[in-house]
Amino acid sequence: MRLIGVFVLVFSLGIDTLLVAVALGAAGVVSKLRIAAVFTTAEACTPIVGLLVGYLFGYGLGHWASILGGALLMAVGLWQFVHEGDESEPRHASQLAGWTLLITAVSISLDEFAVGFSIGFLHIPVLLTMALIALQAFIVTWFGLKFGARLRPYFGEWVEKLPAVVLGLLGVWMLIDAFVRR
Repeated sequence: MRLIGVFVLVFSLGIDTLLVAVALGAAGVVSKLRIAAVFTTAEACTPIVGLLVGYLFGYGLGHWASILGGALLMAVGLWQFVHEGDESEPRHASQLAGWTLLITAVSISLDEFAVGFSIGFLHIPVLLTMALIALQAFIVTWFGLKFGARLRPYFGEWVEKLPAVVLGLLGVWMLIDAFVRR
């Protein structure tokens, strides 16, 4: 049962990453390997950080991590939505890089951070779980980027705003979920 639980946990953690990756792929991102590497690194490291913080500070931060993640996703989504297509801003969604890429990766990884708090108490193998999370993150990011790129021709120019909308809605969903669970 523990191994099945690990697979269910790992699968559920990839859904938000997949949604963001599909939106980015549809927007025409050009550096798919870099995005997949950054998302994978963030998704693999945040449970470890969560595990360490959980040991140091207890479970109180878990709820706040979800709230912070939702707020960050909404902020990044709003910023991307407002600035996408802005002539004074040379970078477009197809060039997701720098702080925007890092904040996006960390924001979609905060559910893994919260899982890290309880991972030691779930009696599941920590290293196996981390390896599977990293593998899942790379696979769903790569698949999402490729699938999104195939959808691009069907959606026209507005697809440039899609990553911002997905990030914002994901942030709203995380906030609602955090407050409902409380």
